[in-house]
Amino acid sequence: MRSYLLRRLLLALPAFWLLATVVFLLSRMLPGSFGEERILETEAGFYTKGNDSSRQAAYVQYLQKTGQDKPLFYFSLSPSPLPDTLYRVFPEARRQQLQRLTFRGGSWPAVAAFDAAVQQLVQHARQNGQHNLEPHLQVLRYSTDSHKLRLALKALAGTDTDVTTQALTRATATKFGSVESHFSTYGFLLPTPRWNGTDNQYRTWLTGLFYGDFGRSYRTNRPVVEMLWEAIGNTFWLLLCSMLFTLALALELSVQLSKRKMKWLRRMVLPSLFVVDSIPLFVLALLLLVLLANPDFLQLFPVYGMGYFATEPLPLWQRLGQWLQFMALPIISMVLVNLPYLTNQIYTSLQASLNANYTRTAKAKGLPEHLVIRRHALRNALLPVITIVSDFLPALVDGSIIIETIFAIPGIGRLLVESVLARDYPVLTTIVLLVLAVRMLAYALAEAAYAWADPRIKQKLA
Repeated sequence: MRSYLLRRLLLALPAFWLLATVVFLLSRMLPGSFGEERILETEAGFYTKGNDSSRQAAYVQYLQKTGQDKPLFYFSLSPSPLPDTLYRVFPEARRQQLQRLTFRGGSWPAVAAFDAAVQQLVQHARQNGQHNLEPHLQVLRYSTDSHKLRLALKALAGTDTDVTTQALTRATATKFGSVESHFSTYGFLLPTPRWNGTDNQYRTWLTGLFYGDFGRSYRTNRPVVEMLWEAIGNTFWLLLCSMLFTLALALELSVQLSKRKMKWLRRMVLPSLFVVDSIPLFVLALLLLVLLANPDFLQLFPVYGMGYFATEPLPLWQRLGQWLQFMALPIISMVLVNLPYLTNQIYTSLQASLNANYTRTAKAKGLPEHLVIRRHALRNALLPVITIVSDFLPALVDGSIIIETIFAIPGIGRLLVESVLARDYPVLTTIVLLVLAVRMLAYALAEAAYAWADPRIKQKLA
């Protein structure tokens, strides 16, 4: 048994590495970035009062500090017209413009010449205080629509500006005409592999992963491990309590429903479980909030505030009571949303075991019904249920994201939502890897549970 589990663990490590690599690369391919939204934005950013050049300089410094100025991976596969240094162009909207124009035309020199002319025109207009040209300049900097670009150039040519601006406008129009002349080519369809070297973002991240360093948050500049350690406590207890209560209730309810004299209970409980199972998790959580945490109806539990209450030293029983006030509704939501399916599966499997020959033999020996169910039928009924339970823990992790967001619980799920919204890639990647590790652990525990439930499986695995 131990050698089998060790082999499974060794096989799981390459799979975990491959999944971790895919998660890292996909997370970095998401559009937008935290630095671009907070530094380069002219509204609601950190540098709203700075000029464009100061924001650009701050953004370059931010990329160098976080290592995002390096290539993403060891190699890349990109269309042949694109240069291998396009990732250094910022902001991302300008990079996308150059990329799409090159895709359409297939001529990077023509696109680069047009971009240089646009940057020169923008710099001259801003230095001379020609703010009325800004809407047209923004179109030239970021748009990929040929019609809009031509209209912007035409509008600039028709404005009353100085001679230099007019000359730069004509030069920009000439460069754009050169770009348009290549729009009929299809060179972008031919991919070209490029070697980016060993100094890349993936190598830095993977090296830190081996040493237990998951990086720093882009949003708070704190170590990711420290942020996860603060958030994992509430999530752990939420998942543990939900899982234990759900399993205990499902097992006991299935046993009671299997008794002959509990026909009235089956008629009442089974339709009720069907109704509860048809309610989505977020709807069920909101219903509990409206019914049990509403001052206008019945306020038995607090609505919001976990993690913000007073932190002065309190006796253990007071801290436990305070914690239960905030965790009661989330735990009830998790239990109710998972109880119907799990109960139905255990009850169906238990009914099949009760019709087997060994249970009939136990009944013929005169054993009481409750001993036949609990000692003989239940253990064999758990075999098909173990597979369901192995998926139960990852399902709870997924559900905790919704629950922690609705009930404002400072846990892993809420931290994941915040990291996605903020494009905080180190935190996002680490949380996803944690969920993958939980899923693999659940499958390993399922293997051990199979061996416990059926000694024949244990002999095969030995």
